[in-house]
Amino acid sequence: MRRPSVPATAAATVAWLVVAGLGLAGASAAPPAGRPAVRTEAPVTAVNLVDAQSNNTPAVAVDPTEPRFVVMANRIDLPAFSCALHVSGDGGRGWLPAQPVPRLPPGAERCYAPEVAFDADGVLYYLFVGLRGTANTPMGVYLTTSDDHGRSFSAPRRLLGKNNFAVRMAIDPTLGDKGRIHLAWLAAGAEPSLGGFPPVPNPIMAAHSDDGGKTFSTPVQVSDPDRARVVAPALAVGADHAVHVVYYDLGADAVDYQGLEGPTWEGNWSLVSSSSTDGGRRFSPGVVVDDAVVPPERVILIFTMPAPALAADGAGRVYVAWYDARNGDWDVFVRRSPDQGRTWEGPERLNDDAPGAPAGRHQYLPRLSVAPGGRVDAIFYDRRNDPENLRNDVYYAFAPPGGAFGPNLKVTTHPSSSGIGPRYPIPSAQGLIEFGSRLGLASTPERAYLAWTDTRNSLPGEQQDVFAAEVSFVPGGLAAPRGGDRRLAPGVLVAAAGALGAAVVVGLARRRRRHRRRPAGQC
Repeated sequence: MRRPSVPATAAATVAWLVVAGLGLAGASAAPPAGRPAVRTEAPVTAVNLVDAQSNNTPAVAVDPTEPRFVVMANRIDLPAFSCALHVSGDGGRGWLPAQPVPRLPPGAERCYAPEVAFDADGVLYYLFVGLRGTANTPMGVYLTTSDDHGRSFSAPRRLLGKNNFAVRMAIDPTLGDKGRIHLAWLAAGAEPSLGGFPPVPNPIMAAHSDDGGKTFSTPVQVSDPDRARVVAPALAVGADHAVHVVYYDLGADAVDYQGLEGPTWEGNWSLVSSSSTDGGRRFSPGVVVDDAVVPPERVILIFTMPAPALAADGAGRVYVAWYDARNGDWDVFVRRSPDQGRTWEGPERLNDDAPGAPAGRHQYLPRLSVAPGGRVDAIFYDRRNDPENLRNDVYYAFAPPGGAFGPNLKVTTHPSSSGIGPRYPIPSAQGLIEFGSRLGLASTPERAYLAWTDTRNSLPGEQQDVFAAEVSFVPGGLAAPRGGDRRLAPGVLVAAAGALGAAVVVGLARRRRRHRRRPAGQC
């Protein structure tokens, strides 16, 4: 694709290259030892008290060729459904907005539910769902790419047709010329009603591409045919090329599945996994990871139901995390498989507050990521510090390769209210607030990059921002001493570099692009 022209002024060039273009720190082969430190969180989305946007559900990805170049995509739920992308060239200290979809595809009225991933050459893939109509019906799934750190994007290419939900993307960077792109999604058999799915079957499907998303394999069914009410797929690819999908089986819970009015379902759900060891061509029959999942509340919208967290390493280990109410209040649980999803160990309670004390404090919405070398990072929302069980902090924990998770580490310096956000006027979500469907997390050998929904800058109403932080294992490195309250903190790094700095950065960029090119014939 055509690269854009250089910005008109040297200052603009320096600002873009430093903030959104090039990280200057490399990555080591293995994570260093020691307790991690948290760098003070920074706002990602612009602080805007006029439009009062509801930004939530962040997804984070790191460029493997420039480890300090980080991207964050998120949903916008208000004032209108949309999607966003922000980029950082300094490991998340400063962020700039990018524009991956300057013009919507024909027939689409809104962009929604973005996913992001990088291939081995640092090409950024941005996946989104097109919505149309007053019911915001999915009319197609699209992919656009950028090979210049988000300065320009290709025209969106349609991958899937209408009525496909919860589309997940993961890239295996070591297969094929461009890496193998894997997709997993829920395929509705008809247009759904507001708040629920149409009559079954509505299976979970998967497909893959070896040519950068130009063509995809024939979709294959992942969910078992005898599991009627399956929802919320999660997708992960291990360094061993195994592809894993985990989803909820709601069993007899037609109330949530159809979006009917009523109380929280009193029965249990099951968590089911299916894996492929042939690159996504075939998936194994479902294996029950946990069959005692107690629904924590009514599902706000079945289309945006939080998926379980899923991650895989290169040694055949697979990790699944979720939250439920089996202990009365909500806890986060982790199970692990040592053999590519065939058997499962656990569960292990991830939040380390005393069980049942204080009662009624919720932990929920976990996210997992595996660093090169096998360290497992985990984050989740936690209300242990709020007697009213309303305000969220973000907590972090990690496990060494194959080991148990250590103590929880509080990330946020200021909590966020889960009572601030959009309300959905449908029977199955009466009185509930949409706080987002996930947190963002990406891992490198020495760092973890985190993002979450944050309301510290919100007036009473529905405004939500996305904040980010870095957890560092580098002694005395970029993880500086924690600061205090970061309300109304600046969201853009001020680049105090001159012409010499610009020349150095440009020179590094050219050198890295030369080294990034693969020798002829290398896969």
